[in-house]
Amino acid sequence: MIDVIMTGELLKTATRAIVALVSEARIHFLEKGLHSRAVDPANVAMVIVDIPRDSFEVYNVDEEKTIGVDMDRIFDISKSISTKDLVELIVEDESTLKVKFGSVEYKVALIDPSAIRKEPRIPELELPAKIVMDAGEFKKAIAAADKISDQVVFKSDREGFRIEAKGDVDSIVFQMTETELIEFNGGEARSMFSVDYLKEFCKVAGSGDLLTIHLGTNYPVRLVFELVGGRARVEYILAPRIESE
Repeated sequence: MIDVIMTGELLKTATRAIVALVSEARIHFLEKGLHSRAVDPANVAMVIVDIPRDSFEVYNVDEEKTIGVDMDRIFDISKSISTKDLVELIVEDESTLKVKFGSVEYKVALIDPSAIRKEPRIPELELPAKIVMDAGEFKKAIAAADKISDQVVFKSDREGFRIEAKGDVDSIVFQMTETELIEFNGGEARSMFSVDYLKEFCKVAGSGDLLTIHLGTNYPVRLVFELVGGRARVEYILAPRIESE
């Protein structure tokens, strides 16, 4: 049996992170906490969600268990839950997930985990540039770039970290130096990425959340968000667009 209690904010964060890429996912209730990972249908991006057991108000899991969940349905339910509400998730059998908050109880049909697309292997990426910054600032930069182009270039060198977007007429540059970043190793890197994916990723984050970017040259980028005061970790891995000569 699974019987856990978490804040509405945690549930909203986890579901928002996953529905950015997929509508169904496997959720693993492990000894160490909740884990989920999935890849989008285009095989362009991956999401990895981890909520340690200490981040739950209550975490009772008789044995490690994997369930298949309609994440769109849970995300819709989470919209009616306030961030400060306590939400109880109960799985007593293979068929139903109960979602309880206040005087409300939803019963959501579970999906056979084997019917959900196979989970991706997490790639081992050795990326030279590491940038740590306020996720809210990154979110603003992507929103600004979206008004110019459908793609952005991330650059890292000794001078700092830059996000550049060029349209037919306009262009924009967002730049932060080492002194303006929380952490920066000055690694050399440059890659281009889709703004549409980045916009979806940013929806999980706000000002004060921490974002760590691991960047290479024409390699996938790793975007690691520390959310809800560090109680949840969401990582996105996004494949680059290869720039034409």
